[in-house]
Amino acid sequence: MKLRIPILLLLIISVSTCIDPYYLELDDYESLLVVEGIVTDELASTTIKLSRTFQDENDSPVAVTHAEVSVHDDIGVIAVFQELEPGIYKSDSAQFTGQIGRTYTLHIKTEDGLEFLSDACTMIAVPGIDSIYFEVDSEFFDNGKVEEPGLRIYLDTDNRDEACEYMRWEFEEVWKFRVPYPIFYQDLGYMEYKTKHVENDICWRYEQSKQILIYSSEEQSSDLIQRKPIHFIAPGRSNRLLRQYSILARQYSLSREEYSFWENLQEITESEGDIFEKQPFPIEGNIRCINNEHVNVLGYFQVSAVKSQMMYITQSQVNELELPVFEYPCERLIYYTRILNERIYRDILSRGYVLFYVIEDDFGNPINFQFTNPDCADCSRTGLPERPDFWVDME
Repeated sequence: MKLRIPILLLLIISVSTCIDPYYLELDDYESLLVVEGIVTDELASTTIKLSRTFQDENDSPVAVTHAEVSVHDDIGVIAVFQELEPGIYKSDSAQFTGQIGRTYTLHIKTEDGLEFLSDACTMIAVPGIDSIYFEVDSEFFDNGKVEEPGLRIYLDTDNRDEACEYMRWEFEEVWKFRVPYPIFYQDLGYMEYKTKHVENDICWRYEQSKQILIYSSEEQSSDLIQRKPIHFIAPGRSNRLLRQYSILARQYSLSREEYSFWENLQEITESEGDIFEKQPFPIEGNIRCINNEHVNVLGYFQVSAVKSQMMYITQSQVNELELPVFEYPCERLIYYTRILNERIYRDILSRGYVLFYVIEDDFGNPINFQFTNPDCADCSRTGLPERPDFWVDME
């Protein structure tokens, strides 16, 4: 079904990837059902997310709850999804996994009686990722004014056996980091403190890819995909490479129709100049309302085989390259006891700083108190202190 829709409504859907939205004021706003979901051949639960579009950038998507969601294949197997969180519907991984060559259709019935049906989508085989690696490169930032050195991450794929005509890539980054000023002393009030067990000094942070990375064999002269760039890291602009970094790349097969969908999204999200030049932009989804032709729906029900490969980058590997090193934008305030009265102490805390360290003399009396920004003392503000299940410290 072809929808002519404003750019806001298009770009607020993530379609299983992170796309930064444009926020525009719209006169003729219509709240539409947004469907996000992908069936793969991975041994994992399939997730279908249902929400409604939102008009204002300060709003959040409204979850569509109490819907009936199921996926049907071409031999009569029906997988019924359960709503585990508001608007989040999951399959049982032990009961349902996509299979190459099978054809799948998404069925949705919302609480108001509307029924939605996707086109039938066949799962196409995808080749494996041969290798993933990095090389030193550079990229321009700040509107092309500043060139920064860093690491460019590439992958290679041999597509000769599977001859997959269309593919898409996405990746997940996870990196370990440590805050520069962990909290060694707990504030108990003016001139009162106690030592504490250091916690939340080391965390892991997760980021999903935001680029739309797609491939068409029509544009290639060879079935060997070599040096496909998927990501660039400027170590001087991020704490990603300070300790240990991992990237998990996923390679998905696409149908010709889904490739066109992603290509259209890519054209809008990466276009320069006046975004109104392409309005209204025709976007073709593969989901329709079957009992009311006047009801529109956004999203694309995806069916893809997937292969993945992960790579670690260690601190010592980065140090050998002599690249810029990230410096935390932290303030460190040091106040000696002779000038630190209670008013100043309270004022420091009221401005958002936290006590993290106290220097004492040989008799245990405080010499100075040290304060910093909360983000520089507690890594849980920007990451998660729980080690990922897959994580292996390489050094």
